[in-house]
Amino acid sequence: MRTDGRIENLSKQELDAYTEQLIRQAEAEGLIPAPAHMKQEILERSRSLDYQLRVQTRQIPKKLQFLYYSLKVGAAVVMALFLVMMVPKEIPDMSNTAGITVQQEESLGNKLNQGMRTMNRMLNNMNWYMNISSQTED
Repeated sequence: MRTDGRIENLSKQELDAYTEQLIRQAEAEGLIPAPAHMKQEILERSRSLDYQLRVQTRQIPKKLQFLYYSLKVGAAVVMALFLVMMVPKEIPDMSNTAGITVQQEESLGNKLNQGMRTMNRMLNNMNWYMNISSQTED
C-alpha cells in the first residue's frame, strides 16, 4: 500500500484498487478508538472563557450578513416596484411619433441603467465591507 501521499498521479484503475485496499484494511483492523481523555478536554475547552468569546464574536458577522441580505432583498423589491410603476398602463399609438418615442425610451433606458449601476456599486461596496470586517474578526 502506498503511504507517500502521492495519490494525485494514480490512474482511475489504480485509484479504485487503492480505495478497495483501504476499505479492506479498515474493515480488518476496525475503527481506532479515540483517546480516553479527549472527551474531558473538549468539555473543559468549551467551557473556557476565551472559547466562549470566540463563539460570541463569530455570531456578529452572521447578524451583519442577515442585515446585508435584507438590504439586498429590499433593494430588489424597490427596483421591482419601480419597474412596475414605469411600465405604461396603455400602449401608446406609435403611428406619427416613432422618432420621439425612441428618444424617450433611450433616455429612460439610460436613466434606468445609470440607477442600476449606482445600486450595483453600493451593494458591491457593502459586500466588500462585509468581507473585510469578517476577515479581521477571524
